[in-house]
Amino acid sequence: MRTTRDSIILLLLVLESESTEHGITAALFSHIRAGLLFINSNEDNSGQGLLALGDSFTSGGGLQSYPHVAANLLNWQVGNFAVGGSKTTDIWLQLLRASSVLHMATHVVLTIGGNDLEGLQSLAGIAQLNMTLFEERCANFKPKLVSTYKLIKSFLPADAKFYALPYVDFVSVGNKIPYEAESHRVMQTMNNLVRNAAIEANVNYVDTIVSAFLDHEMYSTDSYIDDFSHPTNPLHPNLKGYAKIGEVLAAYLRAN
Repeated sequence: MRTTRDSIILLLLVLESESTEHGITAALFSHIRAGLLFINSNEDNSGQGLLALGDSFTSGGGLQSYPHVAANLLNWQVGNFAVGGSKTTDIWLQLLRASSVLHMATHVVLTIGGNDLEGLQSLAGIAQLNMTLFEERCANFKPKLVSTYKLIKSFLPADAKFYALPYVDFVSVGNKIPYEAESHRVMQTMNNLVRNAAIEANVNYVDTIVSAFLDHEMYSTDSYIDDFSHPTNPLHPNLKGYAKIGEVLAAYLRAN
């Protein structure tokens, strides 16, 4: 039997899918839905609440995003307030939208920084990329990333655990694409930045995410990533990929 909560969420899904407006209106439906799910999902749980913030690597997959997968495996409540295309300057708005449930968050996960650094654009234009300048840009961006982590921490309950996630290295192996080694170097440079900023801000870093797509990289037989030519989701995990990241995250949270 459908509950009142299920009916409200269904209505929001319909409104969100039929809305002809973009930006704030569409995001509003998404975040209201996220809040409802956070409050009501997985009701037979251990009192743990997983809150997600960040960019498309966290928002992607909708109700099959990696935070939802992880929370379902752990039987935790979940609310995903991440928005595709977000930069560090957008995090305050996500915190504002999540303000009514922040006190319920026992664990917080985040991917951010890739859009600030134009990481995917750098991969797409790897032939023209000046790697030295890219590495300098990442180094110069570190204080901003540290301050973003500290901003998030200032909004959270004192006992909440905060985890910065790296970007899964989805680049192919075996010389399947030109400039493959350089592409891996781009991913490594961004993830080193995330790790170092997390250490400075005293935030947990989930290192196991980096290699989550081992044997399932771009152009592998069973790829967990949509490649350069995908019409709507290039260089982002597919649903198998988000499920795998969720599994890896759940295992990490159980162990830590």
